[in-house]
Amino acid sequence: METLERKQRSREQTRSGIVLTAKDIARREGWQAVSIRKIADAIDYSAPIVYEYFDSKDILLDEIRNEGFHHLRLEYERIKKVYRDPEKRLFEMSIVQWQFAMAQPEIYEVMYNLNGAYCVLPVRDSVEVEAISTIIREIIFTFIPKSQESIQKLYFEWWSLSHGMITLAMMLRERQPLEQSEQVYRDSIRRFVRGLR
Repeated sequence: METLERKQRSREQTRSGIVLTAKDIARREGWQAVSIRKIADAIDYSAPIVYEYFDSKDILLDEIRNEGFHHLRLEYERIKKVYRDPEKRLFEMSIVQWQFAMAQPEIYEVMYNLNGAYCVLPVRDSVEVEAISTIIREIIFTFIPKSQESIQKLYFEWWSLSHGMITLAMMLRERQPLEQSEQVYRDSIRRFVRGLR
């Protein structure tokens, strides 16, 4: 029994090491540079061993993407418990999204197929994405208890504003200081949230 547990732990550590190595390569060189062979070389394994854990780069990217969405979902749920006011909740969730994207851009890129981190597996099938969408829609509903169509429209507006500004800030970080982009982001989100009253 102990041997099985040790083997399982070893497999989990290897799998985790593969994921960490992929993210490390992406952070240093961009997602275009990430390949199963390069990961294998970095961790001193053969490519077939890495393929035992991940059948393809897409499956690896999908795992990293779901890790990012899972992190955001946990943060959103935490914010729901900490704040009662829906305006504060939506604002804080937006800020968490910004902070996550800036702290871990290589994961954010995979989550949204940005900057060469293209994953062919459809993101819409993710349970984590659906959970995040539901949390935001529920908060918007507390502002305006209207039809599902109206809620979906407002959710789309929030998502476009938040994700669009984050993506632009990441693209323009060489030309515009992140502090300036963050202030514009905070002001824009604040105006959007107040407009929901």
